[in-house]
Amino acid sequence: MIKDHPTTLIREIHRRSDDRQNRVNRFEIFARDEFRCVYCGVVQEPEALSVDHVQPRMRGGDGSHGNVVTACRACNTRKGGHALSRFLAEFPEARRNFFQFARYVWPRHLTAVAEELARRGVVLASTELVEGIRGLRGSEAP
Repeated sequence: MIKDHPTTLIREIHRRSDDRQNRVNRFEIFARDEFRCVYCGVVQEPEALSVDHVQPRMRGGDGSHGNVVTACRACNTRKGGHALSRFLAEFPEARRNFFQFARYVWPRHLTAVAEELARRGVVLASTELVEGIRGLRGSEAP
């Protein structure tokens, strides 16, 4: 079995340790986002908050700071396992708040979500959403 091969084991251990180095802890994410849910916009106590992955781990996302946002438990439960673009298409207030408060999300993720919303006909153009982020992100903007 390949999994038992010594070099495969070394690669798996190395990959796991690299993934841990890229992750940030929950409280750091909450503090970075000012304890505000990026979907409803409400500032809450840490106990009422959770971390949400913009690109889900099951779809190739990681735990890096550019792929996670603060979400209250209620919004994260409402979003469930749905793709972010589907959730934002269904809830206009969450869409507005996300593009206003998700300041630290990787530009490629913001662009992908905005383009999917444009493809679905939710917004006229993806730039409509991403332009609002440009002023906040400076040189990181897509």
